[in-house]
Amino acid sequence: MSYAVKLGAVAIGFLLVGVLGIVIFNRIWLRVGFGAALLIVFGGLLLVAWNVDRKDKAKRAGIDELPPV
Repeated sequence: MSYAVKLGAVAIGFLLVGVLGIVIFNRIWLRVGFGAALLIVFGGLLLVAWNVDRKDKAKRAGIDELPPV
């Protein structure tokens, strides 16, 4: 599969995730406002990224103590 096709597929995927996010968080936006909804969405994404980073750091723990090759 060529790079352009993969890039197009990723772009379409991001578009669909964005539209799905708007549909899912529509009620939140109507109740609390746009700023608070963005805070909720990006706060959740930040929490997921922090959790993935924490697990990755735990997996790499002790790798710096290996002798040089």
